[in-house]
Amino acid sequence: MQTVTFLSDGGENVRDLQLYLSPQAEHLLDWFHITMRLTVLHQLRKELGTAAPALALDPLAADLERLKWLLWHENVFRALHLLSENDDELDAWRAETPAAGKLAKAVREFHGYIVANKGSSPTTATATATGNASPQGLSSRRSTRW
Repeated sequence: MQTVTFLSDGGENVRDLQLYLSPQAEHLLDWFHITMRLTVLHQLRKELGTAAPALALDPLAADLERLKWLLWHENVFRALHLLSENDDELDAWRAETPAAGKLAKAVREFHGYIVANKGSSPTTATATATGNASPQGLSSRRSTRW
């Protein structure tokens, strides 16, 4: 039997279809889609900074960069923990501005996305092809396992 490999964005409907078609196949999560979601989080953080300039957002920006690094280096457990910590902090800021609630919602959604796809493998080939090089400049042939 030929081995089947699926490359997807990690969406629930695609994941279900892959499992239905070939449960034994390798399921790869496209790194491009992870970075798109991280970009949205960065943009929402910038929006929060504009809406509430008094908030100390530098640690949050550093955490988003750390999150990308953790996911790239396959440390899903620590990445999920970091997302949970930031969600708690954002909840505390909700009273100050609706932008904090918007970012908190996006952080929770990203947390759910990572949990739902932690059995998949993000691929680095797309990262190299799209210019999203790894923090360590790893080869495009490297694939990571969660």
